[in-house]
Amino acid sequence: MPRVAILGTGLIGTSIGLRLHSHGRSRDLSVVGWDRNPEHADQARERGAIAELAGSVEEAVEGAWLVVLAAPVLALRSLLEEVGSSRIAENAVVTDTASTKAEVMAWASESLPSSVSFIGGHPMAGSTDSGPTAADGSLFEGARWVMVPSRSAPEGAVETVTSLVNTMGATPMFMDAEEHDAYVAAVSHLPLAAAVALFTLVRGSEAWPEMSMLASTGFLGATRLAQSDTSMAYDIFATNREQVAHWIERYGEALARFREGLLDDEGGEALFRALGEANLDYARLAAGDVGRDAWVPSESDMPSMSAFDLLLGGALSDKMREWREGQGSDGDRGRGRRRRR
Repeated sequence: MPRVAILGTGLIGTSIGLRLHSHGRSRDLSVVGWDRNPEHADQARERGAIAELAGSVEEAVEGAWLVVLAAPVLALRSLLEEVGSSRIAENAVVTDTASTKAEVMAWASESLPSSVSFIGGHPMAGSTDSGPTAADGSLFEGARWVMVPSRSAPEGAVETVTSLVNTMGATPMFMDAEEHDAYVAAVSHLPLAAAVALFTLVRGSEAWPEMSMLASTGFLGATRLAQSDTSMAYDIFATNREQVAHWIERYGEALARFREGLLDDEGGEALFRALGEANLDYARLAAGDVGRDAWVPSESDMPSMSAFDLLLGGALSDKMREWREGQGSDGDRGRGRRRRR
């Protein structure tokens, strides 16, 4: 019976094992698991995610035709070295699930023998909870799963990992490592950094005890990612520093423009337009508009007026009229009040 080894039985590794079991693949495969934390490995087996526990990396990968590395990013370098020095089968396929790819691809190239194929992977799904008890076999359903084949990976190895991704209910998306790290820095890592920064800023206020009583869905939603697993978050930033720093700088520039609109004494048209355009574009994204076909229309499809002008132009005129009518004795509302630090 073909053998699959899952090294790392936390949220992601256990979820992969549960999916294999729930979709009947465990009848065709021998799924073995290993984790540096024996308690996690025991919990994964108790939940039915793995059929067999291995006592070491060497024992887990021996005879396996597919090895899934579901460990934190910074743990992968030593784990790849262990896999590479083990009795891993010739023509075996190794893949990972880490959130950054450039450094992982380099480590794999350094550590694995030429007879073993490496396909970098990153399922675009997860949870702020961690560990095997938080695992869910449907975690990847409908998600995109980035695949980064090494230059030497044969077509058969790519097909093997593609089959795994399809079994998870996900959609493969092929990218190179640098492209992946740049894009996820914007849509995944920057939101995490922003959530941590916002929570830390407000938590540091002298008025936090009172503010915490008012913190509701808006604040909790905006800072939800601050409760992400600390070790996982650190590993992400440590292995994608330049890309995340780039997007933090751009985020700061966007906040500065927002501040300018906020303090505009001419009615705040730029502020209203920024709010409206973000509202309309977010609604499109939430409705499933993704990819170049959705966001880069051909010249023949471009309307003579923007979506904002078509849908919110009248609202802008009304808002500016309200602002002008509100000037005078009330024109200084919002200014000069005591600010709590």
